[in-house]
Amino acid sequence: MAGPTRGAADGDHVPDDDLDAQWAELTARLGELRLPPEEESGPDPAPPPPAAPPAPGPRDYAPAAETEDDDRARDVVDGFSEPDPDPLSGSEPVLVVAWGGVLGGLAVMLLCVLLWRSAPGVVWLVAAGALAVGVGLLLWRMPARRDTDDYDDGAVV
Repeated sequence: MAGPTRGAADGDHVPDDDLDAQWAELTARLGELRLPPEEESGPDPAPPPPAAPPAPGPRDYAPAAETEDDDRARDVVDGFSEPDPDPLSGSEPVLVVAWGGVLGGLAVMLLCVLLWRSAPGVVWLVAAGALAVGVGLLLWRMPARRDTDDYDDGAVV
């Protein structure tokens, strides 16, 4: 970035007397500065018409006050309430074992790295085996191809 000492090389310093002389020369070239004369005008122009109030924006929203008959459990749209999630016991046992192996193997390895540095090799071997078996089961259970019936319109309400 060019500064006030644009022409000066690094290490060159202009004395303050020279700067004062240069400043005086620049201001002398400008001459006397005068403001333009105020124009004489006739009667004051009519004030502009009042502006329409601005349209409300997103931050102008104020929620309506709650009344006693409002039920927080009831949804606003068609009384819809979320169904309860399926119990874990209803899931496929192979998938539960696979996810347990993946998450358990990773957890044991993380604990061994952080807390039990002198863990025997058997612990590492069991954790790595659980992780490998879990990942293998999850990959084995993946669908091989897409169903031809998958061209639906989305969620069914």
